[in-house]
Amino acid sequence: MLGWLASFVPRVSPKVLRSLQGASLVRVSGFWMCALLLGGTLAVSPFVRAQEAESKTQSANTPDRPYSTIESGDLLDLSVYHVPELLVKVRVDSNGVVSLPLIGDLKLAGLSVRDAQLLIAHELVERQLINMPQVSLFVEELATQGITVFGEVNAPGIYPLTRPPKLYDAISAAGGLTVKAGNTITVLHGGQSGREEIVDLSGEHALEKSNVTISSGDTVIVSKAGVVYVLGEVNKPGAFLMENNTSVSLMKAIAMAGSTTKIASLKHAIVIRKSAEGTVEIDVSLDKIYHAKSADMQLRAEDIVFVPLSNWKSYGAMGIQGAIQAAVYTVYAAELHN
Repeated sequence: MLGWLASFVPRVSPKVLRSLQGASLVRVSGFWMCALLLGGTLAVSPFVRAQEAESKTQSANTPDRPYSTIESGDLLDLSVYHVPELLVKVRVDSNGVVSLPLIGDLKLAGLSVRDAQLLIAHELVERQLINMPQVSLFVEELATQGITVFGEVNAPGIYPLTRPPKLYDAISAAGGLTVKAGNTITVLHGGQSGREEIVDLSGEHALEKSNVTISSGDTVIVSKAGVVYVLGEVNKPGAFLMENNTSVSLMKAIAMAGSTTKIASLKHAIVIRKSAEGTVEIDVSLDKIYHAKSADMQLRAEDIVFVPLSNWKSYGAMGIQGAIQAAVYTVYAAELHN
């Protein structure tokens, strides 16, 4: 039969005729016969149309899936008709790549199953291995790598989620945000070294914009809200969250701490602040702020406000600096304990 075809199509190379044996021979009818008679060689464009039609048929027979693309960690079942070397099961590595016999490395992560089939078929044609490959590709097993969630969530851990999960799905699986959660979430994308996505939960339309899609292997880190500390001669010393991660004024922080005691020094409060050069101490007169003689001061996250006694001699040998150091040590000891 091949000799009879050659007499009508003299420009068909022996290599192409040999390729008709096996997978291609059963397709020599209708459209493909016309392609041989018209051109004498096989073009990629009609092959792609035929492969797309085949893919649509397979997709119609495939149950609905909860995802649309291949991802790292998926186990793929590949077969190419009449090519036993390409009857394989292969797992997509952390870089989204599979290593296939006859072809080598191909990046399939991010492609749909249909597009992956077309890519494999195209590579076979480009390498002149098969002129009309019939590629069948299925995802046999989903990636088992979960999504890691930690930071200010109630139940940090690793959670397997149905794809494609959203950021809020991961946070919900981890028990939701704690009361100390900040407005910034960092998503480290697995398999993509150095790539991180910063999500801001504040601002207008934050809910719609912040619920980004995440993938298996990603890590979600929920930040801690900004905190200021008010210590010394106040009625309720402690740490106070900065609402919406914005700055808080000194007087508001004093108010949150239950105001100053009767024996507090209003003229010599101290704000202890971390800077690039180290820790600095800023002297503040609460008395002047109370009487509108001086502007209120805006505090930053991690600032420590220390209100001393009006009678500094009460600190004895320890002195005011010792009292400040003791207050700072109390803060850091509490942080380490938490």
